Amino acid sequence: MTSPSQTSVFHPEHHAHLIPYMAAIYASGINIDRTTAIGPFLPPLSLERLLIWWKDRIAEHQAQTRIIILLLPPSENANQKPKGEDLRGIAMVELDQSQAGDFRGVIDLLIVGQKFRRQGGGRSLIQACEYESARKGRSLLTAKTETDSASELAFKSCGYVEVGKIPNFSRTSVDAATKRGVTLFYKEILLQTQQSRTTAGA
Repeated sequence: MTSPSQTSVFHPEHHAHLIPYMAAIYASGINIDRTTAIGPFLPPLSLERLLIWWKDRIAEHQAQTRIIILLLPPSENANQKPKGEDLRGIAMVELDQSQAGDFRGVIDLLIVGQKFRRQGGGRSLIQACEYESARKGRSLLTAKTETDSASELAFKSCGYVEVGKIPNFSRTSVDAATKRGVTLFYKEILLQTQQSRTTAGA
């Protein structure tokens, strides 16, 4: 059992050196256990293309159209930069920019490194996504996970409502003919917080 983990919002001045490690943990999920099979990539992976993709996501984070959350070991010194090997997981929320949907967000990435699974890291990342999204005025989060995956279980444990399943949604790294299904979820995060406060005050 490793030490407990904590979540941290990505800050370029403090975490920019972790970008190659962020790309590596994402690539590991694709190459080894295929946890990110519903994402945009399939092996063989191009490291250059992967780094460009991550830099684009970070640019969105800096433009406040995306939230990037890191899973790291606890640190007693807030000014100490984490090491590359400290990175344990990543989650991201894409913030809807339309006028009709400016209350929504999509958790479009949830991945925990193999060594740090089954320790509550996925749940911590999801809860951090909810907290940071609520701070930005988002009241509804949706998610799309690979069916029968650890991510699917993590969202269920955090109270997400399953809307349904789509079979054969995405190609996988097994072969071009093999496809996997996805499960769709949603959660009204601010409504749940308000209900909890009402119950506590009753």
